Amino acid sequence: MRSTLSLALILAGCPKPGDDTGGTTPEVPPPPTWDAEAAELPCALDTVAGYPLLDAALADAGLSVEEVGFDQTDWSYASYGRYLDDLFLLPWFYEVHFDPLRLPCFGGQVAADLDHAGAAPHPVATAIGEAMQRLEAPAVLEPIDPQTAAQDLADLGDLPADLADALTPILQAMQGVATARQAMLVDPPTEAQFLVEYGHGGCIIDYYSDPDFAADGVQDWVMDPTQGPRVLYDPARVLAFAVEHAELDRFAGTEASLDISSAIGRIIVAGPGDDEPGDIGSVALYLDLGGDDVYIHPAGASDEAVPVALHIDLGGDDSYGYEEWNEGGDGLLPKDEDGRYAGDANYGAFSLSKIGRQGSGRLGVGMLFDLGGGQDHYQSLRMSQGWGHLGVGVLYDDGGSDTYLAEEGAQGAASMGIGLFMDADGDDSHSSFHASQGFAYVQAVGMAWDGGGDDVWYANPGKEEDGGTTVYYSPQLPSGGNSSFSQGAGFGRRGDADGAFLSGGLGVLRDAEGDDAYTAGTFAQGSGYWQAVGLLLDGDGHDSYDAYYYVQGGAAHYATGALLDDGQGDDAYNTNMVPNYMQIGAGHDFSVGVIVDEGGDDTWLYGGLAAGASNCEGIGLFVDNDGADTYLPQSQYSTGLGNHSGECIDTARVAVDTIGLFMDSGGDSDGWTWPDGDREAPSDGGSFGVRWNDHETEFGGAVDGDGETGVHAGGAAAE
Repeated sequence: MRSTLSLALILAGCPKPGDDTGGTTPEVPPPPTWDAEAAELPCALDTVAGYPLLDAALADAGLSVEEVGFDQTDWSYASYGRYLDDLFLLPWFYEVHFDPLRLPCFGGQVAADLDHAGAAPHPVATAIGEAMQRLEAPAVLEPIDPQTAAQDLADLGDLPADLADALTPILQAMQGVATARQAMLVDPPTEAQFLVEYGHGGCIIDYYSDPDFAADGVQDWVMDPTQGPRVLYDPARVLAFAVEHAELDRFAGTEASLDISSAIGRIIVAGPGDDEPGDIGSVALYLDLGGDDVYIHPAGASDEAVPVALHIDLGGDDSYGYEEWNEGGDGLLPKDEDGRYAGDANYGAFSLSKIGRQGSGRLGVGMLFDLGGGQDHYQSLRMSQGWGHLGVGVLYDDGGSDTYLAEEGAQGAASMGIGLFMDADGDDSHSSFHASQGFAYVQAVGMAWDGGGDDVWYANPGKEEDGGTTVYYSPQLPSGGNSSFSQGAGFGRRGDADGAFLSGGLGVLRDAEGDDAYTAGTFAQGSGYWQAVGLLLDGDGHDSYDAYYYVQGGAAHYATGALLDDGQGDDAYNTNMVPNYMQIGAGHDFSVGVIVDEGGDDTWLYGGLAAGASNCEGIGLFVDNDGADTYLPQSQYSTGLGNHSGECIDTARVAVDTIGLFMDSGGDSDGWTWPDGDREAPSDGGSFGVRWNDHETEFGGAVDGDGETGVHAGGAAAE
């Protein structure tokens, strides 16, 4: 397959025939450079003079600060220890996972990096660079210099010269992606084709079984920086930079048009009118110069035929969708030509769509840039709106109150790739069911970032009484409820059946500002599974969080999950839905679950194994650093709880500590409504942690009082 664009080498900086330079040499700008990185944040544990409230909680638990964490000796007791050192393990995972008290510093840095990227001159390129760092992918390329970019003016027809010049470095960057994708296909393992077509490893459900991850060469190919999908990351960063550096918004309203074929695919430039091109199939480059447009083709979506796809819209209230084959209903979007599953005793009629849309990078790079504000509507089914699978997928919207509807694998999600969703501002609504809104499967980084506005983040919870529709079966809620894996969720592959255990990736949702509402089912809102990391990072605003199980800094099976709210808003936790278990800073089975709320008069409602709770060698940490808070625990089996349940208390692994720590600081008087039982409502300054079975390796510490905790959502203590 030929995938390079034939370009004539004409220097853009040289005068062309007929140019009037006035007898002087025009000033040539310096070559562009990558945006500076965000400053490194100090960690509160290293900067505050002391942390008396942490000391008090540790004293209540009978621990020292050095004992809060894991080490390799602990890992030797793990039931699955021999499966944990796999090829896909993120290289920094143990550094973060083994030191839970510093996990908020790691999360605070991720939040700062994304906020910095969002404010940078080249936000998408900078954010891709951050994702590459987390994957330790090689970053060696430099941005393309517009002054020396290769041009083929004949290919661009009668476009105005300045617009053609602006597109030149973008086309060259697209050529770089196409060349990299060609390298991926030189000698891939046989199983790679199955991986491309069907093999999402359980994070995208279909009729087909997983590819054989134990087959020779499959994992090596995924990790190969010269032949596997990692070869696409740096060229994708160069492409994003070229788009952002071109300042294409200056061409909004220009009367121009183009529709040509090239070696990398079809190139279209549409004028400033209200366009409705129809289902025109895959397009390599689509530039729209303005107007209220309706798109139903796979905008900015790569596939096996098109290695790189770029869609840029320069203004208007636009609608991105697809050809609908019914009217939908029962909480589901209309199906596309691939239909829906018939449903069974566990699963509902989930989508079978095989088409990525709206910034979908499948075996390539797909990017959608919607610029110029506008009230935009995005609707797709799967693998869309910033989805990366064996590639890089990006959706960037620079503002306006927008609506994003999807079902699975969307809104900053990835599997063996990078998925990036960025919305700069506006009161936005995001809706999905599964594997979305900052989700990462193995060897992946999925990031969703919103810069401001009062936003809704909705991952359909499933239960009918909460307005949900059960589609994606949850083992924790078999009578009704969805497996969400959304809103900052990392997911790995637990291969009990075939022995292929694959560590998960980094899933991040960062909403920097606004009164936001988060709703989900299970495994969501800062959750991890199988050596993965999930982070929900919220900034200023009065926020609400509602979900059921393994949520809000709740993690399972050697994973890490954290919810960090670094603002001063009055937040509400689980006040709209009945909560279940493993939430609000809870770790199960060698996992770490952390929640930190920096301030405000918050309302906390939670079930069992919650609020600084542990189970079976897990570590749970709850920190509220300020405010007059209201606590409404629904179970005494919570709140500074050290616990070994029956599945582990009579096994060798019980030699490893299980730790739950609860800290409420700020000196304000908090309200407690404690459920009936032996535990009394805590008094100010009182200690009330618990060893549930009074086992020597159960450690529970809890304190409600005043003083520095040393643990802060932004990493560093407030000035």
